[in-house]
Amino acid sequence: MFCRKNQSTLTSTEKARFVAAVLALKANGRYDQYVQDHMNFMRGAHSGPAFFPWHREFLRRFELDLQAIDSAVTLPYWDWTVDNSPTSSIWDPGFMGGNGRPTDGQVMTGAFAFSGGNWPLNFEGGLAFGYLRRRFGVSASAPTLPTATDVTNALVITPYDVSPYNDGSSTGGFRNRLEGWYSGPQLHNRVHVWVGGSMTPGSSPNDPVFFLHHCFVDKLWADWQRLHPAEGYLPISPIAGKPGHSLNENMEPWAGRGQNVTPASVLDHHALGYAYDTEGLCVPNTLKFIDDKPTLTFLDDLNTLKFRDDVLTLKFIDDKQTLKFRDDPITLKFSDDKQTLKFTDEPVTLKFSDDIGTSPRIDPIKQPALDKPPETDVKQPGLDREVGRINRLAPVQAQAVPFVLATPHHSNAWAQSFPEAARTTAAQYESAILQYEQALGELHQAAVKNQLSDTDIQAAEMLHQEYLALVAEYQQLTQGR
Repeated sequence: MFCRKNQSTLTSTEKARFVAAVLALKANGRYDQYVQDHMNFMRGAHSGPAFFPWHREFLRRFELDLQAIDSAVTLPYWDWTVDNSPTSSIWDPGFMGGNGRPTDGQVMTGAFAFSGGNWPLNFEGGLAFGYLRRRFGVSASAPTLPTATDVTNALVITPYDVSPYNDGSSTGGFRNRLEGWYSGPQLHNRVHVWVGGSMTPGSSPNDPVFFLHHCFVDKLWADWQRLHPAEGYLPISPIAGKPGHSLNENMEPWAGRGQNVTPASVLDHHALGYAYDTEGLCVPNTLKFIDDKPTLTFLDDLNTLKFRDDVLTLKFIDDKQTLKFRDDPITLKFSDDKQTLKFTDEPVTLKFSDDIGTSPRIDPIKQPALDKPPETDVKQPGLDREVGRINRLAPVQAQAVPFVLATPHHSNAWAQSFPEAARTTAAQYESAILQYEQALGELHQAAVKNQLSDTDIQAAEMLHQEYLALVAEYQQLTQGR
């Protein structure tokens, strides 16, 4: 699972790597194929129910092509309800470049300016400018970008779409409202018109901001799906004159290339391998891994692929050369102490250390009361936050107890083989769960008093997810006992 982030949170390095990957995709000719596909299949991609699924597949393939160039790159989204002016950071020369010049709309700044020699427009659908153009807010029909209220009002609309499933004769349905045909141009359509220039015709992917815009549109669809889980995709049956728009029909251009892609096949974006940074599955920059909720096993950090599961024990091991935990060298959050096989501070950041006198893993600059001494020297990853750290349980019998038990079947088999260890481990879980509940209770009281920062709130949410995972592990361990 990789994480799509708000472009406003990207580091300068992340922005530079994204731009470099896009330029490389342009140089090898693959980028222009996306422009042509969008131009040639406008009917299947717009003005109908398949608007969201078609673009979800389109973006997924584009992102995978970028990752074939740089595996660390993910597709960022542009929240135009917030970054809504010509001076927003998205238009910096180091990222998307700015507005076009008044005379002809030609973009003169950034990597995608024609003058740089790397961004000629080869396919413009009958136009022949040859260079990237933008005219922010010039159109009288879109002098401003959509607002947060516009988005909120759209997200409450159900059902997904309504007959006659077209582009504006009906005002009902979430798809029609967000695509922007109602009293248009609104929402998605309004953004295209506001940017203007190369973003207005069917060849709009010529402007790389197209992909950041549509990434946000895809996020809004994912948000709507989460808000309305009982609302399915419509229509189920084919629509006369609109091939590719019903649930199980293949969409072009992929059908013509022998690939089966239907709206049904892209409804779950998590199954496609990505999540958005507002979802619990995405990890804040300071954390290395989180639980995969269906299996309660730890996921790899896909950017570094540092940790992997040992198939036999389902414990984390490091690279084969050292078999010790080490952090991503970019963040250097912790290193391993060779003598004790416990975690120690990285000297520069002093993130956490062992108390030499008592040996429990505590952080002397945080809240020792929230730390639990380990039962063995087996290394287990901890969770370190400004609100305190609770270490995950170390197994009592390292040779027999998996760090995370894979299934109830495995849990029951282990508990029957090691009943005393199972009882002891269950008691450890109960103690840890109580500590989590106390910590979460304190955080709740602080939240009621408005004493938590945004970072604290995010950390509290991650702590809550850890708590839920711990409860699930405990229930799995004690099932049938």
